[in-house]
Parts: sequence; structure tokens; C-alpha cells
Amino acid sequence: MAVKENIPQNCSLDLETWGIAPGCAIRSIGAVMFDPISGEIGNDFYFNIDDDSCIKAGLVKDEYTVKWWNKQSVAARDSLLVNQLPIEEVLLGFVRWFRKSKGIFVWSQGANFDEPIIQAAFRACDIEAPWRFWDVRDTRTAYEVARFNQFGVRRTGIYHNALDDARHQARCVQLAYANLYNGRRA
Repeated sequence: MAVKENIPQNCSLDLETWGIAPGCAIRSIGAVMFDPISGEIGNDFYFNIDDDSCIKAGLVKDEYTVKWWNKQSVAARDSLLVNQLPIEEVLLGFVRWFRKSKGIFVWSQGANFDEPIIQAAFRACDIEAPWRFWDVRDTRTAYEVARFNQFGVRRTGIYHNALDDARHQARCVQLAYANLYNGRRA
């Protein structure tokens, strides 16, 4: 798989959060630019977010998700504690990165999680999202249309690390496209 500095248009987005609904606090944002057809992966974005800044912005922690995080791997939990920045700073950095990367489409794992949650954070911080609502894509729909089994793809990195998850999602979308265009079934 080729790696390029700047693959325009498609962004795989993943969040690690303190909840499962819009308005929850965000722990980290991971994203990678990719081309679903060529298999190329572009530049990436990853930052951890300071909890206090989320609370000050009006975002909340869900007690069940806090308990869920306590059951996750030490590697996943520890990776969230380094280099934390205020949410406003991370969101503004993400907008700059997305635009510089010539992003148009944003992909997330499910239509009702990452993208609606980051939209709520943008609103809470009075920042405009860098994409239009019609440019949002759902990986699970792509997998279903392509009759692609994402669970058959070998996983690398740390589970519940936003950047590792975003890279994996991009790779799965690329394989789903290949499956669809080659007429194969996974």
C-alpha cells in the first residue's frame, strides 16, 4: 500500500469519547486521508483532548462509558493521557488539517456516532465543520453494499486508539471498494 503526503477528498474519522451520543466529551480525534480506489493512504491527524476543556464547553461524560473505559486495555487508556490539548485547539487544528489536505468527504464507522458527535463539539465550541452535510459517508453502508466482511481484515495497532481505528477503517473501505469493483465477495 502506497503512502502519500496529500491524498485529497476522503477522510476516515474516528473519535474516542466519554459517551455514545452527540454532546458527549471527546477524548481524542484521529483521522487519515485516503483514496478508496487506488489504495493510497495520505497524511494523518491525531490529538488527545483535555477533559476539563470539554466540560467547560458543555460536553458531558456518560457514567456507563466511563465504566466501559475502565475495562479497556491499558495501552488504549494510557495512549489517551499524553499530550492532551483543549478541545477548541484540537478542533481548529482539525479544520486546518482537513482543508490543507483538500478534504471533501468524511467517513466514519456508522452514521450515528463519530460524525454527529464531532458536529456537536463543533457547535459547542462555535466552530464550523469543514465539510457539508451531504459529504458525510458511512463505512458500514459501504461494507453492506459491497458485501464485504470487515471482520476478516487483519487489524494492526491499538484497539480504541483513534488514529489506529481511522487507518483501519480507511483500509476496510478500500477493500470494500475493491470487492465491489472486482465483483468478488469477501
